[in-house]
Amino acid sequence: MKLIKTLIAVLCACSWLAGSAPAAERPQKKPTCCERAAAEGKECRHKCCVAAHAEGKSCEKCNPNKEDLKLKRSTKARTAPAK
Repeated sequence: MKLIKTLIAVLCACSWLAGSAPAAERPQKKPTCCERAAAEGKECRHKCCVAAHAEGKSCEKCNPNKEDLKLKRSTKARTAPAK
């Protein structure tokens, strides 16, 4: 009986460790066109992005999670003059 409990405990520990391994190996997401342009210090030149940025909005096609607006906010915070 003690052997069975030990085996069950070891198997549970192994399955717990094996279950957390795929989460650590999650691939990095590809940067959006706006993120690539910002990394180069430029503005995105896609027509859809330019039109959306002119209206102060996010391009839903290229940035479904509104990554471009996050970039705009972070660059404004860095370039704002100190008072």
